[in-house]
Order: sequence, then C-alpha cells, then structure tokens
Amino acid sequence: MNQSRRHFLRAAGITIGLPFLHSLPSFGQTKQAAAQATKRMVFVDTGLGMYPGAFFPRDFGPNFTPSPVLRSMMKHRGKFTVFSNMDHPNVFAGHGGLNSFLNGTARGVGSLPTVDQIAASSVGYNTRFPSIHVNLGGKGSPSYSISGTQMRQISSPQLLFKQLFVNDSQAAKKALAIEVEEQGSVLDLIRSQAKTLGSKVNRVDKDKLDEYLTAIRDAESKLQGQKRWSRIEKPDVKMPEVEDVGRHGELGYEGTSSTMFDLFRLAIQTDSSRIFTLSYGMHNKRIGLDGITNGYHSLSHHGKRADKLKQLEIIESFYINQVSRFMEKLAGTPGGDENLLDDTMILFGSALSDAGRHSNRNLPIMIAGGGFKHKGHYNAEQPNKSATPLNNLYTSMLQNFGLEVEKYNSATGDVNNILT
Repeated sequence: MNQSRRHFLRAAGITIGLPFLHSLPSFGQTKQAAAQATKRMVFVDTGLGMYPGAFFPRDFGPNFTPSPVLRSMMKHRGKFTVFSNMDHPNVFAGHGGLNSFLNGTARGVGSLPTVDQIAASSVGYNTRFPSIHVNLGGKGSPSYSISGTQMRQISSPQLLFKQLFVNDSQAAKKALAIEVEEQGSVLDLIRSQAKTLGSKVNRVDKDKLDEYLTAIRDAESKLQGQKRWSRIEKPDVKMPEVEDVGRHGELGYEGTSSTMFDLFRLAIQTDSSRIFTLSYGMHNKRIGLDGITNGYHSLSHHGKRADKLKQLEIIESFYINQVSRFMEKLAGTPGGDENLLDDTMILFGSALSDAGRHSNRNLPIMIAGGGFKHKGHYNAEQPNKSATPLNNLYTSMLQNFGLEVEKYNSATGDVNNILT
C-alpha cells in the first residue's frame, strides 16, 4: 500500500486536532472536542495471540457458554462482545502483524497512524497527555503517531505515577521552559527552510516534504502542550506513591499489571488522558505466575501439547482477569451519565490468533464498555464467508469517540448495526 500519511488521512476523512489556542473557550476545546470529552479508549494487546480453543466460546449469542479463559468476564455479561471471524484481511505477516494491529496495513507500512493516535490527535493537549502507552514485556509498540513514529512505551509503574501525579520541581519547570524555547526556535527555522524548498521539488519529494512538515507540526504541538501544562498543577489522587522496585520487582508481574490498570483508571477519572494502550508483548521469558515453568514464546508454539496448553491457559486467563478487574474498577467509579465503564471503550485483542501457526486470521477480539449495546459472542462472518475487517470495528469506535469519519483505513463500513 504505497500512500503517504497525508493521502491516508485524506482518504480516511480524518481531521487533525489543532494546537491549544487561548482565544477559544474551555482551554481551546472546540464544540466537537467538548462533545466527545467523556469518551475514552483503552487498547490491550497480546504479542503472542490467544489460543483459539481456549478463547472462543463454542456457541453464539448473549447467553453463550464461557470458554476457559473468559470465565472471569461473566460478572460483566451484557457489557462486552467477543467477535469471531474478524481480522485484517490484507495482513499475512505472522509475528510482524504487531505493526499492523491498530491500523490494518500490510506488512512494511505499519508507520501509518494507528486508530488510537487518530483519536488522540482529535483531543491533542486538551488533556495533559494526548495518549499513554504501557508495555509489560517484549519490545515494540503497536501504536504509530500521525507523523509516523512509533509511540514510546512505559514499563515502570513508578515512572507513570510520577508523570501523571507528581509535580515537577521549580528547577525542572524552568529547565523545561528553556528547552521548549530553544526547540521552538529550531523548529521555526526548519519550517521556514522546508517551505522555501517546497517550491523547488518534484511531486514525489513534495510528498516526503509534506510528511516532514507533519512531523514538525507534531513536535510543535507537543512543545506547546508541555509548555501549557507545566504551569498547571497535577491532580492530587488518593493513592500511595508507587515505590521504585524496578521492572516488576517486588510488585511481581501481576502486581505491576494491576497497578498500571489502576493508574489508567485514575488518569481517566482526572481526565489526564483519554487514550491508552497496554501491551503484553512478545518475548520468551518465564512469566511470573503460579504454574508457569516455560518461556512465553515457547508456550505459544505449543504443538498442541497438553502441558504447554495448560500453562498458556493460565497466562491468557490472567490477561482476561486483568481486563475484568479493570472493568469492575471503572464500573464502580462515577462518571458521565452513570460510571466510567460506560464512557470507556476497552478493546482487547492481538495481531495473532494461534501463534503456533503464525496465523493472522480470525483474531481474538473483544470490545467492552463504551456505552455500546453488546451482543455476547457474535459471529462476524460475512455472507460471502469472509471475515469482517477489524477496521470496521475501529471505525465504529472512532465514531463513538465523536469523530465524523465514514471509514477508517481499509474498512468496508462499520459495525454500528451490531453495537448500537
């Protein structure tokens, strides 16, 4: 798929959020931004798929019989939908599908902006952080910015807590102000030179230059956002400061994961951000859960051995348990018309189905919360026996977030007939 980010955004009907403007009301929010202020998105992905035999229920409908790994979700029946027969039809990249998970592009062009960043760009710095990204193992983020860069992920709960809720010292604020001023001057110079160059290059180079200018605008927006928020005190939350115990450390794998989700809830409650991703990444370390003796990658390539499938079920049940716990926390927190769960779309899934076969077909997809009318277990197979594009679901998520977009990337439509 040879198209620039500029062409991609135009084709997708995407409007990029403007930088903060003091002359507009509500810290620069447009009416559209204000209308979508209560909606949030949380994307949770696994780098090594979910074993289909343990993830997908055997029957369909709202009263489906839970599969082994979905048992903890039954307390939320009616608040989530599991889709069968949904994937990215043009992606055949095996493990490389991670780069395509949140945008559905073919292998090699994962740098096109992902669905989370399309939503984040519409919010901009109306929140302190346009988006927050966490990794709990492995490397590589599935999230790519409007300017095509892979989003940086945080793996330390203490670092995330500090960024969200610990105010910088006066010395640090002064240093940031100087850095912003210096970088701003450099960006002004680069932009001026790029505009002069623009009248002298051919169409191919002009597309490259347009992408370069997009990156400059992205950097300028970040600088202005940092400058603005550095003058505003961070929220005071009722949570002990997370201790610096290193990666997983004394918290353990489960404690680290739970703490990250707790911080997400606080960030949502304080409107510090509205877009979140959390990746249980691809690696071959032994995950610190009871009953696990083998490396994660080795278990995912199970060869249908009973001992490996049993351990894999422990890991994958843990992922779902964490989502269920997060939903319970959100449901118990007042917000919007009722609670934060009804305002928050939670997308759980993976770019792989069965990692043992390196399959990108029939992905394990579950959407929860967000005020959708959920269907339990839904068969998304189309009349021609093909799978529904995952980007159809992303289109509905963007629309539910408040964006006027007819389709996202390779979507053939939306799933509003199912979820609304």
